[in-house]
Amino acid sequence: MLSAAHPIARPRTTAATTLRGGAGIGALAAIGVAGVVLAAAAAGQRLRFFVPAAQTSFPGWMRGPLAHLGVRLDPHAGALLLVALFACYLIAVACAAAIPGRLVIVTLAGLQLVFLLAPPMFSADVFGYIDYARLGAIHGLDPYLHGAAGAPDDSVAQFVRWHDAPSPYGPLFTVAGYALAHLSVAATYWIYKVVAALSGLGCVAIVWRIAARGGGDPRRAALFVGLNPLFVVYGVGGAHNDLLVELFVVAAIAAALRGGARSAGAQVAVAGLLKISTGLVFPFLLLSSARRGRLLAGALLVTALVGVASLLVLGGRVVGFVPQIIQQQRLVARYSIPSELGFLLGQGGLTPAIRIGCAGALIVVVTTLLWRTWRGADWVAAAGWATLTVLLTTAWLTPWYAVWVLPLAAISPSTRLRAATLGFCTYVMVTRVVPYLA
Repeated sequence: MLSAAHPIARPRTTAATTLRGGAGIGALAAIGVAGVVLAAAAAGQRLRFFVPAAQTSFPGWMRGPLAHLGVRLDPHAGALLLVALFACYLIAVACAAAIPGRLVIVTLAGLQLVFLLAPPMFSADVFGYIDYARLGAIHGLDPYLHGAAGAPDDSVAQFVRWHDAPSPYGPLFTVAGYALAHLSVAATYWIYKVVAALSGLGCVAIVWRIAARGGGDPRRAALFVGLNPLFVVYGVGGAHNDLLVELFVVAAIAAALRGGARSAGAQVAVAGLLKISTGLVFPFLLLSSARRGRLLAGALLVTALVGVASLLVLGGRVVGFVPQIIQQQRLVARYSIPSELGFLLGQGGLTPAIRIGCAGALIVVVTTLLWRTWRGADWVAAAGWATLTVLLTTAWLTPWYAVWVLPLAAISPSTRLRAATLGFCTYVMVTRVVPYLA
C-alpha cells in the first residue's frame, strides 16, 4: 500500500494555497461520486457501451454488488461522466501539492475498490484471458493457434468478443492462466479483477515511493497515475493484464534505482514474458546499468525458468504468440493516430505509406533515445518517450494502453514527457467520448 512515512514539505499557507487545496479536494470528492455513479450504472443495466461482454447475457456474478444501487444512465450521460472524471483528474494533479497526503491515499485506494467491484467495463478482454487458458487446459487446443471459435460451447465463449483471434500474450501469462482454467468462469473472472486492482494499487504505491526518494512530490506522481480514468476505469474496471505487467516494470525501475541490477533484470523479464510490448523498457535499463552482467543474469535466469515451464505446458509453441503480435499490428483501430492522420490527409484512413512512415519515425526516435541514454541521458525519461512514441505510431491503439506510459512519465524528471502524456490521454478520452456526446 501507499506509505506516508516519507515527510512531505508543507508550503507556507497562503490564499492561493488554500484555493488550490480546496479545488484539489473538491476534484477528489467529485471523482469519488462520479466514479461510484459510473460503475453502478454499468452494473445496473445491460448496455454494450458500458459492458461489451454482456451482449448475450449479463449474469449477476458479472454485474457485481454495485448493481443493487439501481443506477441507470444512457451512453450520453456515461460519456459526460467520463469527461467529468478526466477534467477533475487534471485539476487534482495540478493542485496535488496542496492536497493532504492521507486524503490522496484514501481516494486512490477507494477508487481502485470501486472499479474492482464494477463489471468488466468498456472491454471483454478478460474473458479472452479466461478462454485461452480453458482452450489449452480443458479442450486440449493450442491457444496460440485457436480462438474462442475452437470451443464455441465452452461456458466462457459467449462473453468473448474476438472469437477467431489466438492469444497474443506471453508464455508466462498463458501458463499462469492454466492454473485457473478448471475454476468456474465467475470465480476466474473475479480473480482477474482482484489481480488487476491489486496490481494497480501496487503500481501506484511504487510510483509514490520512487517519487518520494527522488525528492519529488509523491502525491502528484501517485495521482498522475492512479487517478487517470484510462488507468482506473478502463484498466482496473476492465481487469486488463497491462496493470500486472506495469507493476513488474515499475518494480524493476525501483530495483534499478536502488542498485539491485539482478532483481531489476528478473522483474523486467517477467513483464516481457507476460506481455511482450513492455520489452521496450529493457534496452534502456540495460544501457543505463553499471552492472549489466548482473542485470542480464537476472533476466536470463527468469527467461530460462519460464521457458522450461512453458515447454512442459505448451510444448514446442512457446513463442507462438509472436505471429499473433505481428497479425495484431496489421489491424487498424478507428481512432489510432495513424488512422486519423489518413482521414485528415483525405486518404480515407490508414494507407501503406502512412504505416511505413510511422514505422520509420518510431525506429528513428527509439534509436536516437537509445543513443542519448548511452551518452548519459535519464533512462526512465527516454524509455517513457519511446513508449509514448509507440502509442502515437501504432495502428492498433486501445485506451488502456496508456497504462504503459503513465508510470514512466510520473517518475521521470521530464515535465515535457508528463505534458505530452497528458496530451495523449486527452486525445484518447476525446476520441472515445465525443461520438456519444453528439
